Amino acid sequence: MKRHSQNLLRLEPIQNGRKKTKFTAAKNDTPHRLSRGGYDLLERRIVEDKLKRRQVESPSAEHMCPPSPPGRCDLWVLARTTSEGNMTSERTLQVSQRIVS
Repeated sequence: MKRHSQNLLRLEPIQNGRKKTKFTAAKNDTPHRLSRGGYDLLERRIVEDKLKRRQVESPSAEHMCPPSPPGRCDLWVLARTTSEGNMTSERTLQVSQRIVS
């Protein structure tokens, strides 16, 4: 019985931390759709796409300058856009419209 109570005492801080995280996540009204790669992977994909488009447009160019990285506002909007082109929430749509305009 003593061992059981010691295990419960060890779990208490973890459960408190989990509750705090759930509370914080519930307040997030503009969630992003990025996975483990995060913003770094999104930025890398955008730069690669820009480079591919440049190569298609002018395949004879030998020395191409690397494309400029996307702006923070562009990354924010793209991170919250689903594959169908919709925003993750109504609040996200409102914020993205303010960013774009």
